[in-house]
Amino acid sequence: MNNPESVKLEVFTIALKPLSNNLNNTLKDVLLNTPGINPANNLFSEFVQVFINHIDSGYTELRNKAFTLSTDITEYGFDTTDENVWGVLKGGSKGSGKTKSPLTNREEEEDLEGTVINDKYFFYLHFPLESNVGYLFFQIYGGASIRGEFIQHIADLFKISGKYNKAVPHPILPNCIRDEFKGNSKIIEMNYITNVLSSSLTEETAFSNLCDKYHIEISIKPTGSNTITPDKVPVLNRIFSSLALKSARLSDSVKKKVVLQNLATKKTSKFELDTHDVMPRIYLNGRVNFDDNGIPNFSELKSFCDSLLRELIEGHYSKIERQ
Repeated sequence: MNNPESVKLEVFTIALKPLSNNLNNTLKDVLLNTPGINPANNLFSEFVQVFINHIDSGYTELRNKAFTLSTDITEYGFDTTDENVWGVLKGGSKGSGKTKSPLTNREEEEDLEGTVINDKYFFYLHFPLESNVGYLFFQIYGGASIRGEFIQHIADLFKISGKYNKAVPHPILPNCIRDEFKGNSKIIEMNYITNVLSSSLTEETAFSNLCDKYHIEISIKPTGSNTITPDKVPVLNRIFSSLALKSARLSDSVKKKVVLQNLATKKTSKFELDTHDVMPRIYLNGRVNFDDNGIPNFSELKSFCDSLLRELIEGHYSKIERQ
């Protein structure tokens, strides 16, 4: 059983990557150069068919994960007017877990050799024909996820020999979610992570001979009852960055992170400070209903993605630096 409090939604841009000699850069151009596409038909319907075929030919196995499209046809659909396709994958880590399916039979769910965990994951892709960027929503649970494997798999769809390389995903966050979190949270920790040479810490050979370099993480936590809000991050970072460990200044840290705690839910999230800003996760508990197994209501989740998509189309989102 999944814990509803740990279920999240992640959002990505999926950007086409044309070769330098290709002056076109749209999904329409990709499709017109894809074998088997009939340009006389509705091109988005053709894209949906290619997309579905790509993820519905039995279990796709990548590394230690496997996934396939749900065999319940009520769990996926598409809209040629709004240029969206959505659905449910089933799969997860191979070899152990909850209900299992043989990799050669997606219908049967027993404990057999060559098996895969069957969790259910919702996806929602918006990709206009005349655009070079699409938006992907992907729902995950608190533990291991197939998100990376799924994105890697579908990125290949947009690769056309001599014209396009594999599409490039990048995590983003709708500004309404960022502002909602930041307006109701407090700073509980800041981390500075740096790599230093042993010789920069001491001249003692007994120490420096043990290891050439150290990875040091310094944690700074406010104490007391004061609530320090996220808008004070620049002030804290400016002061803490001026501190030094011997000759290593915290301003030179390879990574700087802040930990925020939501005042209502008490959930904490850690974010990288590349832009002195913070990027919260989209927790789904309280936004959609869940069944007894901790699986979200996919119809409600699709409606939630519809509402967030409107903000993304208007450009109201922030990029999340990779961690």
